[in-house]
Amino acid sequence: MSIHDGEALKLASVPNFRDIAGPGYLTPRGAMRRGRLFRANAFLATPEDLEQIAPLGIQAIHDLRGKGEVDLRPDTVPEGAVWRHTWVPGLSSDTMRSLESSADLREAMINHYRGFVNNADKRAGFASLFAGIAEVEGPQVFHCAEGKDRTGWAAMLLQTFAGVSQHEVVADFMLTNELMQRTGPTLEMARKFFGDKTDEFFLPAMVADVEYLEAGLEQLEADYGDVETYLRIGLRLDDDQLDRLRNHLLG
Repeated sequence: MSIHDGEALKLASVPNFRDIAGPGYLTPRGAMRRGRLFRANAFLATPEDLEQIAPLGIQAIHDLRGKGEVDLRPDTVPEGAVWRHTWVPGLSSDTMRSLESSADLREAMINHYRGFVNNADKRAGFASLFAGIAEVEGPQVFHCAEGKDRTGWAAMLLQTFAGVSQHEVVADFMLTNELMQRTGPTLEMARKFFGDKTDEFFLPAMVADVEYLEAGLEQLEADYGDVETYLRIGLRLDDDQLDRLRNHLLG
């Protein structure tokens, strides 16, 4: 089995690690280029999993988490790769403390996705991520805590920019729910940062929800019209950077 086959990319220690090209999503310019850009949850890989992905030749890990998240669970960096901290703000402690119910948290998540478009600090984080990806020639990984929200938005942008159908983009976004199954230390970390609330309270922040993605896309269309304009104007990526991203995506 090739290292680029889907089954070979299943890592026990990083369950949401996957190629953003999927099986080779089709675009108007052909299939997406596999083996170049990977998305993940927190990259705490075991030696066995690092050995499994060694043939990929990962050259950079882009970590979108905040400093507190990174300090508690620092990445395992593959040999030959560089680690880059490209923080995209998540829900703030002040916001979380103001919430009283799971319905409040769900609304906060919707606003969080809208903030990927209308919040300057969040746009700056994504701009740094894509500029960093454009600088590196070889295969790379980008991730947040669960590979769900910040990572999901970044993957959506890249797939849409490449020309993948919305149906496949949404299906890929929702795959996180199957791979993560609300497991792992994220809930424990949420309590550490935001207080000992019930599981039900945190549930809206523990799942990939298509309505969150749709809210962000509605904001993007209202403010910029389409993804490429958002990348050019909202994230201030230039022609050379966009060409380099296309090369990662389409070859």
